[in-house]
This record gives sequence, C-alpha cells and structure tokens, in this order.
Amino acid sequence: MAQTLREFLTQVEHLPPDTLLCVAEVDEVFATHVAEVDIVSDAKEQNRKAESMEAVELGNGKQTVIVIRW
Repeated sequence: MAQTLREFLTQVEHLPPDTLLCVAEVDEVFATHVAEVDIVSDAKEQNRKAESMEAVELGNGKQTVIVIRW
C-alpha cells in the first residue's frame, strides 16, 4: 500500500522533532512502498554513527523512535 507524505506526517506530528527515524527490512535494489510506520517508545539507541544495521535496539530502552518498514 502506498503512503503519502501527508499520511506519514499525520502519524508523527505529535512527536518531538529530535525523535530518531529508523528503517527496517530495506531492499537496496528496488524501491518499494512503505508497509507500515511504527512508533516504538521503548527503544535504545546503540550508536548514532553506527554503520551496522542495528543502530537502535527496539526494546530495553526509554527512547521513542519511528520505524519505517517496507
């Protein structure tokens, strides 16, 4: 299902501007539609400059992050 920018912004409009934005299950070869947007309130940042795919742990923390899945 395709999602518009307006729909995405409506989902996250109440979050502080410094909320982390993460991606999951990225296919680097093809562009795909966003499957869902999750707001995770118990995330834990591992390393903001991490080059690995696991810069944020979704659980065991106290930070809110936005996860875009496709």
